[in-house]
Amino acid sequence: MATGEVQVQVQNRVLGVLAQQVVPDVVPPASDSSTGVELRRMGLETLHQILESSVYSLVTGWETIFHILESVCRPVPPPPPPPSADPISPGMALSSETPSKPFVLGMSPRGRNHTNLVKIAFQSMTLVCDSISTLSPEHLRLCIRTLGQFGRQADTNIALTAATSLLWSVSDAIQAKRKDAELEPEYSELWMFLLFELLKLGTDPRPEVRDGAIQTLFRTIQLYGSTLSLETWDECVWKVSFPLLESLTEEIKRHRIELGDDDDAEEVEKEEGGGGGDSSGFTEKAWNESQILALTSLGSIFQDFLESAVIELDSFVEAWDRFVGHVENVVLHDHPIVSAPALRSLEKGIKAVMVKEEEEDEVKVENVEKVQEMLRRTWEAVVVIGDCIITNQPASVVVVSGRAFTQESLVAFVDLIQNTRRASRRLMGMEWGLEQLTQLAAIVKGLEFFFVRDMISLSDFFFLRKTKVY
Repeated sequence: MATGEVQVQVQNRVLGVLAQQVVPDVVPPASDSSTGVELRRMGLETLHQILESSVYSLVTGWETIFHILESVCRPVPPPPPPPSADPISPGMALSSETPSKPFVLGMSPRGRNHTNLVKIAFQSMTLVCDSISTLSPEHLRLCIRTLGQFGRQADTNIALTAATSLLWSVSDAIQAKRKDAELEPEYSELWMFLLFELLKLGTDPRPEVRDGAIQTLFRTIQLYGSTLSLETWDECVWKVSFPLLESLTEEIKRHRIELGDDDDAEEVEKEEGGGGGDSSGFTEKAWNESQILALTSLGSIFQDFLESAVIELDSFVEAWDRFVGHVENVVLHDHPIVSAPALRSLEKGIKAVMVKEEEEDEVKVENVEKVQEMLRRTWEAVVVIGDCIITNQPASVVVVSGRAFTQESLVAFVDLIQNTRRASRRLMGMEWGLEQLTQLAAIVKGLEFFFVRDMISLSDFFFLRKTKVY
């Protein structure tokens, strides 16, 4: 028997025995007995020693290794329900506090034992990622899936490391393989699989893990955007970016419904004043910050790649309509702290198609109609938002859907109007028509009271006055 065949047999046998030792053949809590946990711990430590000394010499058994590592992963327990608004007795108050603590897995001896197993397994997972370049596409897929499982574990440090640095390393390794033209389709598909794992982690109940996954997702798109095919860009827009924005909105909506409007307002006020919220991460403020991060990141993607790639998509008009609709919904219905970043992200897209003042280049002929439709849809949203502002006259503060429209949002709104108008004039070589100028005049009149009252960026206000359309 050849030496290589012997090596394969030995490695398969060793890893097979470890799998029998580590992977429980019964479901918890039976597998969490002290004896069972100790046997699993010893098996995981043995696997770690093998990887530490021989990870680069392994020629088989990767499926078994990932099966072993994934077997210790458990999903994060769901967040506790918000405290009931009904009166409770002092005796009941103590019991209601107990389930409000997140990640109770590590609170009991059984939970601590399992946490230790996860830590040992994750050390091995880190060693695997150090040798990521040696893995085949099939094994890389298993690696990504296993990292996604570690990203859902109760230990926030482990989850955050998996969702950021390790998945980032895997992304780099995949992109290096994509440079080979023959391998590009296969590894592009694999890279999208990685983005889908990050997408799942982008709605994790813990803000650290959630924001880390969102940052990693958009950073890797931004870093490699110039190398992506239009087909991959289409998937990034429709299957990753938009679902992330919508999932965050749904989580915020669900959280608001659970708390109720009054409780929600009190909680936000408490947080903004420095008070504590619940520790599970299910505070509206934390979710709003994640929403801002996603919107700002997507705006930067449009700013960098809209003109060179995104606008070339056959589905661009539909994609822009979807994006503008989302921004409009955020401004009209979500927390006011999100409004300005949402409007700024839309503004970045508008700026991306504007011809630079120092250049004489014109928009590609085949894209003129797309840009026209882009500007038309943006102006529709401006009119809808402007109507909400106008209907608040002569109130002392702009209130949209029961929530105050902030000064920062008003300035961002004016900037969006300015850039939309500039882009239209450069594209068409003429001023807006009478209908749009009349709509602009109404919006300007609606804004005048608030700009003068609050002295908000008077230069912006006077810019609008110079239109002389009212």
